[in-house]
Amino acid sequence: MNCIKKNLVVLMMSSFYIHHTYAVDVNTGDYTALPSGTNVGVFYYLHSEMDGYYKDGNKIDASSKSDIGIARFIHFTDIGSIRATPQILIPFGAVRNTSINETSLNNTTGFADPIIGSSFWLINQPDKGVSGHYFALTPLLYLPIGQYNKYDAVNLGENRFKFDLQMAWVQPIYNKISFEFYQDAIWYGDNDEAGNGNQTLSQDTSYQTQINLRYDFNQMQRIALGYAANYGGDQSLDGINLHQDMQKQQVRFEYQQMINPKTQISAQVVTDTKVESGFRKDLGLNLRLFYIF
Repeated sequence: MNCIKKNLVVLMMSSFYIHHTYAVDVNTGDYTALPSGTNVGVFYYLHSEMDGYYKDGNKIDASSKSDIGIARFIHFTDIGSIRATPQILIPFGAVRNTSINETSLNNTTGFADPIIGSSFWLINQPDKGVSGHYFALTPLLYLPIGQYNKYDAVNLGENRFKFDLQMAWVQPIYNKISFEFYQDAIWYGDNDEAGNGNQTLSQDTSYQTQINLRYDFNQMQRIALGYAANYGGDQSLDGINLHQDMQKQQVRFEYQQMINPKTQISAQVVTDTKVESGFRKDLGLNLRLFYIF
């Protein structure tokens, strides 16, 4: 594989899989503030099938499949009058059958970069409407200790620090209908083992906007229609602009069901509707098991 093609593949795998697959995406109801002292264990399974890689809106023949799991542990506590949730996310999984322009790339399995952080609720009104009324900020730090081999085109780790600040607003609208709005800004450290393994990948701040229109049938069941847009994040290699950014749009449908007072299951189907740069997710199936203890 020539150097230019390898550089493009390194970028698309690091920016797409890490940023879009598990890092900042939310499920409806994620910002419901549970009582102080509550512990939550969450397990995610994310299956993605990619069809085509886009650069400046032009499609390149490419494909990839991934299966990612995430173990997440959350503790609800109070810091003064503010509800907080110190937490850790441990992602792992496999990326396979990746090709670009009929060139097959390496498969990879293992752990990706773990994430630590906490949400802080500045507005915490659980009795407002069916969803509650919330405003929260969540700083998240990505630790560059996941699987990364500078000689491989496809990696689960990114070999760089990342910092994500997520803002959440949950607003009851009418009766059983609620609106959720999420906004992220992600800052990137440098990867000094990118490209040919001795080059430096730098990236501008990227952004993600997510919205959900949510309908609660009752306390046990809900559905949500969602939309997400990613933008910004121009990338450069050794100071040379690669004209690669994060411009994508996605639609989502989610169903959630409580199966007992402490356990909830969620299923979400997603598809990309417009991609300017990166892989297009033709189909994504996200499953979640949520357990309170």
